[in-house]
Amino acid sequence: MIESMQFESIQYTDLDQLKVFEPPNWGDLVPRFRYHIDSNFCDPVKLSIAGKIVAIGTVIFHKDSAWLASIIVHPDERNQGYGNKITTHLINSVDKKKYTTIYLDATDLGFPVYQKIGFELETNYAHLRTEANISGLNLSEIIIPYEDKYRSEIIQLDKDISCENREDTITENILTSKLFVQAGKVEAVFFPSLGNGLIIANNDHAGIELVKYRLENNYYAILPSDNVSTIDFLKQSGLVQFRISRRMFIGKKRPWKAASIYNRISGQLG
Repeated sequence: MIESMQFESIQYTDLDQLKVFEPPNWGDLVPRFRYHIDSNFCDPVKLSIAGKIVAIGTVIFHKDSAWLASIIVHPDERNQGYGNKITTHLINSVDKKKYTTIYLDATDLGFPVYQKIGFELETNYAHLRTEANISGLNLSEIIIPYEDKYRSEIIQLDKDISCENREDTITENILTSKLFVQAGKVEAVFFPSLGNGLIIANNDHAGIELVKYRLENNYYAILPSDNVSTIDFLKQSGLVQFRISRRMFIGKKRPWKAASIYNRISGQLG
């Protein structure tokens, strides 16, 4: 069995086999892994046993940190250690001198696996949703579309809050961003095209105004449990928390500002 175990890059020809891997509520994995294949800062990997794909996962690289994402074991192959094996392989593929922190977002199923490998719990993400349209939010009139003069300020705001250099990812999604600007300063940014719709802010007023803007077209929100004021606002607006996931890390602990994240990117990028 060990001799027939292979770790290889996921190819386009593998995409049709990913449907069976999809956990409930994850959605279609094919566009996600097609993006990983196409991206020059992602490394999607499959673990095969005797030619059968039994586990998949991806490393996503920023400038000095990395995220493990979409780690999934085939439903028929669970409880055989394959989750541990592919996670360990992904960790070992990362240059720890360059990428000093490795993150992931753990589901209930993955949490004990990652703990055994050595990941530490950093915080929880609260997942909230509503079935009804939210009305009467009184949107701010000073939310504006992206302007290039704010580019460096937006990138710096993300660095200050995330304590990661995510410039490549931010730049890919910056043109569609919405800004909350006061006295010529960017106080908050919403990235509609970035994962679940990242919202970062310097203060609660600016952040919650963009949360309200986002809720016009989204019936869910995911954010760190540390952002108590926004979670309270969402619950008062009719959203209900239905689960948590766990942000975990290996390596350097960074002083990121969890309470300044008003909606996360995704389980793949924080």
